[in-house]
Amino acid sequence: MRTYDLLCLLLFVLGSSLTTYAQKRNCGSMHHLEEQLQQDPKMAKKMRSIEAHSMRFNGNSSRMVVTIPVVVHVIYNNATENISDAQIQSQIAILTDDFRRLNADQTNQWSQAADTEIEFCLATVDPNGNATNGITRTSTSRTSFGTNDQMKFTSSGGRDAWPTADYMNFWVCDISGGILGYAQFPGGNPATDGIVVDYQYVGNIGTATAPFDLGRTATHEVGHWLNLRHIWGDGGCSVDDFVSDTPTSDAPNYGCATGHVSCGSTDMVENYMDYSDDACMNLYTLGQKNRMQALFSPGGFRANLLNSTACGTPPPPSSCTDGIQNGQETGIDCGGPDCPPCPCAGTNVTVRITFDQYASETSWQITDAGGTVVASGSNYGSFGNGDTFTETYCLSNACYDFTIFDSYGDGICCAYGNGSYAVTDDSGNTLASGGAFTFNETTNFCLGSGPQPSCTDGIQNGQETGVDCGGPDCPPCTPTGNCIYTTLDFNDFEGGFGLWNDGGSDCRRSFNDRAYANSGSYCVRLRDNTNTSVMTTDNLNLTSYEELTVSFSYLVRLFEGSEDFWLQVSTNGGSSYTTVEEWNLGGEFSNNQRNFDEVVISGPFSANTRLRFRCDASANSDYVYIDDVSIEGCKLAARGSGGEEILPDASNNDVSSRGQMEEATEAISDMRLFPNPTSDQLNVTFQLAEASHVQLTVIDINGKVWQLQQFNAGSGRQETEINVNDVPAGYYFIRMQAKDQQLVDKFVVVK
Repeated sequence: MRTYDLLCLLLFVLGSSLTTYAQKRNCGSMHHLEEQLQQDPKMAKKMRSIEAHSMRFNGNSSRMVVTIPVVVHVIYNNATENISDAQIQSQIAILTDDFRRLNADQTNQWSQAADTEIEFCLATVDPNGNATNGITRTSTSRTSFGTNDQMKFTSSGGRDAWPTADYMNFWVCDISGGILGYAQFPGGNPATDGIVVDYQYVGNIGTATAPFDLGRTATHEVGHWLNLRHIWGDGGCSVDDFVSDTPTSDAPNYGCATGHVSCGSTDMVENYMDYSDDACMNLYTLGQKNRMQALFSPGGFRANLLNSTACGTPPPPSSCTDGIQNGQETGIDCGGPDCPPCPCAGTNVTVRITFDQYASETSWQITDAGGTVVASGSNYGSFGNGDTFTETYCLSNACYDFTIFDSYGDGICCAYGNGSYAVTDDSGNTLASGGAFTFNETTNFCLGSGPQPSCTDGIQNGQETGVDCGGPDCPPCTPTGNCIYTTLDFNDFEGGFGLWNDGGSDCRRSFNDRAYANSGSYCVRLRDNTNTSVMTTDNLNLTSYEELTVSFSYLVRLFEGSEDFWLQVSTNGGSSYTTVEEWNLGGEFSNNQRNFDEVVISGPFSANTRLRFRCDASANSDYVYIDDVSIEGCKLAARGSGGEEILPDASNNDVSSRGQMEEATEAISDMRLFPNPTSDQLNVTFQLAEASHVQLTVIDINGKVWQLQQFNAGSGRQETEINVNDVPAGYYFIRMQAKDQQLVDKFVVVK
């Protein structure tokens, strides 16, 4: 054979091979997920929380069909890549048909096929409140993109995401490497949240290329975006996709391998999450539906989309002379980018925030003396590391609190970038500034002369300890019958006995038995039944307390028969003791099991009150290990002159009586915590009488705030979650506030 003919043959074979390879579906979502997990140490924890929420969702919901607003960002290098509006509209229609099981090619082969009750619409309102067709177009000098998210940033030749709380971002571009598309799973960076599809596989007209010309690439990637895995679980027969009604498989199916058997069952090659050709795909299952719908249930990762108005009626065109505040105006016919500035009758205050690499975790608010929010900001997911937000607000001359929040609890400086914030007035004076904090930081400032605190203004201000009472300038606050708890002492015995005392040879602060400590390396070990089998407090002056609560962790070894241990109280300096609680083997505890308990002791108490734990066992080898002992005291609450109860602030190391309300009307009630104790996730359920803004604060026994969540909730039974993976072992309080009322309860973190 001549060399020329041989070369032609080789080129033909190679071309055929490449063509065959190009006909196979290739999704980059799992590879992209692996890269994100390596780059973002927080994402794995968020995904575990999302997975736990998904497992609890039972699929029952009275909610109407979910409609997801979509913005399509077309990134093009040439006219071919700049696909038409009609092609995009065909894709949105296909998504709705596929997810609602309205697709004309559906079959009845699989009985578990389901309408997912999810629809899609092109956005009609942009993030600034202006009318839009839901499509952005960006010309780029890049000839192609990979799976490293560069198409998602204007700075790298792409287009920045629209706020992910209101839109599903859908990027269309040329993807290299034979990738048809990829998606970001729930839990990732909001700035990159969404799906990406190559321009050749969008919709069913225009550039749509067989065998992926029916829009199913986007259907597949949106499935990932809604927390679905590939049908084979990206592993062998022992790996699953977390959905019970999809058959186990060991690898992807290509083409249309109908009837293919693996892992002892027929593969569901028609499922949108396999690698089959578009014409072969036609269903999601009921189990996949429930997994997706869990994201929109209360507390779900994508539940914010239910409140989006991005597919609503766009506002009418605005003008600066129509006598209405509309468009981007900040006042009537003034302010915003198009109208002249509004005159300020008070003081212009500028808020400037430079973000770290987790801008989505940052929010802030300015509240007046009555607690009303007069300015606020959140949803900064589109901002990158080092980007700056600046906005100016006109505030009346008065006193305010500026509070900045970080939902993860590591501030905006300095572990993940050098973020900072500053609040200044129109004269350039700094009113608040910082960056290194935990969950929140509050600074008070006054504008102009501002109102001066007085004992008759109905506000707790100045040095008052209650509303118009307490402090050096106002009359004392009068008592009421409600009880306010204060932490008197907490000891984990890492630094010594503290106010507790070693009873002698049968009591010791133990390091050798550190395996039995609840936290740290030390605990107290008691044994036998002798006068030294005790740990006792100093004399405590508790005359002003109505009630005590003693909380602790314990573990018992080798107790037998009726052996037990006791908590006792003395009001005469230890001359005599009264047993207030006892713990019996087989009743309250079993050997070698960690337990947590709390005992409420009613007063009155004296100026020389003592508490003690005593062991009642028979031999030297019978042990009880006691750790993390908290003593709380309940004092009468204070009332202002107007009769309104004053609830303590976490900064004063006080929390309110558990389960007590500020007022008789229960705007918030029936708060429940489970599991309690917990090691990673705490569920909080509660009842709201009506829709309201809810603030949830996690406080340790020293008054330190570990987490702060704020959200709007509807009336009725509600549920939220608290991730305590990074919270040390110990006792904590949850304070939940709604409509100026609050409930407080305790929970325990174990590690």
